[in-house]
Amino acid sequence: SLHIPANDKTKKSINFELLNKMPKGATLVNTARKEVVHEEELMKLMEAREDFTYISDIAPDCKEEIAERFEGRFFFTPKKMGAQTAEANINAGVAAANQIV
Repeated sequence: SLHIPANDKTKKSINFELLNKMPKGATLVNTARKEVVHEEELMKLMEAREDFTYISDIAPDCKEEIAERFEGRFFFTPKKMGAQTAEANINAGVAAANQIV
């Protein structure tokens, strides 16, 4: 399960080499930002390993291609579900305050 921020060091850091180290039958659950997963290399891994499943609370940019090529081995929610980070709560509070003022 991924729980990392998206920054210069982490963007596209979840790549083929790293994912391929996961055990047979593995499922990657991404509750981080979609930018941390290297989408092209994720698809490369899913092509190479039929035992691999990907679940995320945000659809990747290549969701149509993944849906077409890897039916039954992925799940994405239509919009980001996580909002429990300190950053998300601060942003929600600021947005609410701006609506009031």
